[in-house]
Amino acid sequence: MAKRENVTSREYKVMLRARLFDGDEQRMHSAIDAFWTDLTAALAAMDIPCEGSFTQVKARRLIRFFDTDEHRINADQYIVREREDLDTGEREVTLKFRHPDRYVAADRRMDPADARDAKTKFEEDVKPPFVSVYSFSTTQPLQSGSVLGQVQDVADLFPGLADDLSELPTDAPLLLVRDFVGREIVLEGASLLLGKRDILSECALVVWYDEGETDTTPVVVEFSFKYGDDAKDYRGSVARDAYAVLGMLQNQMTDWVDPNPVTKTAFVYG
Repeated sequence: MAKRENVTSREYKVMLRARLFDGDEQRMHSAIDAFWTDLTAALAAMDIPCEGSFTQVKARRLIRFFDTDEHRINADQYIVREREDLDTGEREVTLKFRHPDRYVAADRRMDPADARDAKTKFEEDVKPPFVSVYSFSTTQPLQSGSVLGQVQDVADLFPGLADDLSELPTDAPLLLVRDFVGREIVLEGASLLLGKRDILSECALVVWYDEGETDTTPVVVEFSFKYGDDAKDYRGSVARDAYAVLGMLQNQMTDWVDPNPVTKTAFVYG
């Protein structure tokens, strides 16, 4: 029997209208400030306070997804993602499995071949209208010069993958999905107070550009807020507040929220 994994984080994700964040970085920040002002006002009416603002740039990095020509890894609910820090050049690779059934998501081996500096997470992602997906992932550093050229290269980093992809030859070539490289800016510093103001829910705003284009309009913009507990101690008052925030975003923030949302991964896979 697979080890029972605790849901250590619940993250609510809402896609925003990317065209509203068009322009240089100064204009992007102005749009983010306007969004946060509107959201803060709407939540104040619900007695859910907001703190801070999106002034902290957590990361600037390039994002790449790898899969076979027929996207057979993603067809099995996995993704292989590489992040490259634009300031330091450091790279990391993530293997993630996602499934709407918590126990299906947990029933796999996600440990890395080298546990040093690796991080494994089991989380619940929630997107509108209220759809839960459980995400089991491990991220580890990718050494300079390492190439994700075939399935075996990923299986060497995450040995359990070969068992789940038993029908996929390990020498199958890996390609950059849709030849897309995303340039990502992650902004933090804002938060909500949920559950009668007892739980700090960290917010993030993720902006993606197509690195291969000169267009200043982002391809996707995602707002998220999350709360977590390693012991999975989730009180009803916190969950009710989070549910109310998600509903308010969909029903009252329609000028900002994308009516035809496409998640970041779905955008990459087209």
